[in-house]
Amino acid sequence: MSGDTLEERLARAEGRIEVLLEQQNPPPKSIWRRLASIETLKNLVFLVAFPASLFLAFEKFDREILSVRENRILEQKNIAIDRLDQLQDLNSEIYQLQSQDKGDVAFAIIEAKRGQMARLTDTVYTTWVKYSDMFGRYDLNALAEALLVQKRTEEALQVANSVQLDGLRPIDRIDQNILKARILFSEGPAHDMEAARDILRAAMATTSEIERVGQQYLMIEKIGTIRLSNEWWRNTDCGKLMEIAEPLRAVHKENMALGAYEDRFGVGFTLAGVEFACSDAPMESVAQD
Repeated sequence: MSGDTLEERLARAEGRIEVLLEQQNPPPKSIWRRLASIETLKNLVFLVAFPASLFLAFEKFDREILSVRENRILEQKNIAIDRLDQLQDLNSEIYQLQSQDKGDVAFAIIEAKRGQMARLTDTVYTTWVKYSDMFGRYDLNALAEALLVQKRTEEALQVANSVQLDGLRPIDRIDQNILKARILFSEGPAHDMEAARDILRAAMATTSEIERVGQQYLMIEKIGTIRLSNEWWRNTDCGKLMEIAEPLRAVHKENMALGAYEDRFGVGFTLAGVEFACSDAPMESVAQD
């Protein structure tokens, strides 16, 4: 040591002082040193890995469960639409025969295809109950008609009532009310003659909103024929039938006078039938109910 120069001794002393200072004021730990404990690392892994594992689990659920469910729903909807198309074809065939005064043939078709219609209707109705927003107005009406044919009037009325009337033209609103009235007139759980009459009275009032006179007269004929024919089949007394028949006859004459007229609703046939059944009762002009 004695041989050391003063400069060397001062350098060594300075080095020892720096070591002492570092020991008294240690430098801050780096992020990795702070996370070195097992507990901290566990917490970090949980925070980072849990959202990732949750995402992966949901992705698997979506792929294996939700996608299967969506495919099943889509398959059910496609089946329902196919069955509905078949129902509409049957309804159309029956309606055409009835409008051509071939009710006996229509009845025979209904009887022959009763089982087929029941199966088709069950499939479509079950799908509608599960997915009520998938059908449009015409689809719902076809389903209600099929339920009506099978005398499932409570379900038919439920379907008919689900059609939104807001935004419909007066003629379309009238047609919806006619469908409801026919359901209420028919035999079954929903049978309610007075409710059916009230609905047709409201429909008759709506005819004033139709701009074209020809269309207005046609809808009055349609409403009047539905009312008269159902009252007739329900054995309403002739006095009441005459109150309905006389104004209907007057409108029917007006329509025939317009020329190129087609009796789409069987007004003439219905009037003739009521007149024959009530031949002993005079056809006096009275105010329409």
